[in-house]
Amino acid sequence: MIDFRYHLVSLISVFLALAVGIVLGAGPLRDTISDQLTGQVEVLREEKDALRLEVDENRATIADNVAFIESAAPALLDGALPGYRVAVATFPGVTDDVTSAVSQRIEEAGGEITARVELGTDWADPAAEAERTAVADEVRSEVPGVGGADTDDVVLGQALGFALTGATAADPRAASADAVAVLTALADGDDPLVRVEGEAAPADLVLVLTTPQVAPEADATVDPELEPSNVTWALTLAATGEAAPTVVAGYAELDIDTLVRVRGERTVATVDGLGTVAGQVTVPLVLAAVAADAEPLPYGFGIGAQDPLPPQQDLTGPPALETPTTSPGDGQGADGSDGTDGFDGTGTSDEPADDASPSGDGR
Repeated sequence: MIDFRYHLVSLISVFLALAVGIVLGAGPLRDTISDQLTGQVEVLREEKDALRLEVDENRATIADNVAFIESAAPALLDGALPGYRVAVATFPGVTDDVTSAVSQRIEEAGGEITARVELGTDWADPAAEAERTAVADEVRSEVPGVGGADTDDVVLGQALGFALTGATAADPRAASADAVAVLTALADGDDPLVRVEGEAAPADLVLVLTTPQVAPEADATVDPELEPSNVTWALTLAATGEAAPTVVAGYAELDIDTLVRVRGERTVATVDGLGTVAGQVTVPLVLAAVAADAEPLPYGFGIGAQDPLPPQQDLTGPPALETPTTSPGDGQGADGSDGTDGFDGTGTSDEPADDASPSGDGR
């Protein structure tokens, strides 16, 4: 049985140990412990100062690099896209700042933005499969090169490329009746696949701007619908590249970024770093490479990139516009005259229905 003496001895032991600790801490061990703590604090302070200095130096280096690219951009872009017409299609969520910055670089290179469209969420939403099938069935017979066995993703991807580039044989600046019909179908409905900003005229090149994904937390689970969505986008944009000369620009910092999945198809040229000056300057150069029928390669510094820049091209202008032609009934040439027609949201065109693509092969 535990009696009072046991408790008394225990209390005495506790207080004795406490007294010994106080004596040692205030005496022979005080300086040692204090010096160790002071040394550790000083080391941490030095490491923090070194990291702050490194961050400041990196920021200064980045600012210098951006300033250099800004200064070199005019020389790099001068005449890169002489007279080429570009249709810009943006993913949901692409900011106006990014779109404007890229458009400005295209114009600096001598290009012209002839169409701006925003792609809807139904393009890759698993829940919108029925809606995509309905549109694909509607346009399947209107899109050149589409077969009955082609999947909805392929049909819609080629439909996008054709709708943005299809022109009449008489006037390459006027959209063909089939191209207008396809774009009208894509833009139809309360939640359309495509929303057209202003008027859309035929382009020589198609540029698709994508968005970045957000890195998941360490213990978080990746959205199970993300990979199927990325696969759908990849197949769709690969088909767009088959229908028209296409460049896809975006981000390749994470394995789950859409652009990384698009690069896996190896059928369309890509540019990463869209949110940086370097990436935005690279876009017109890659468009020029695609216009010159160069191999579609991944450019930039992100995942899957092969080269920072494509070789310089010596373009003289879009082949479709090299020979001026006269549009029926207006006596005007194919030089941007008043008689040209485009998609204006009404789904109508005054031009004949004979189709001509920028490459002249009906694609």
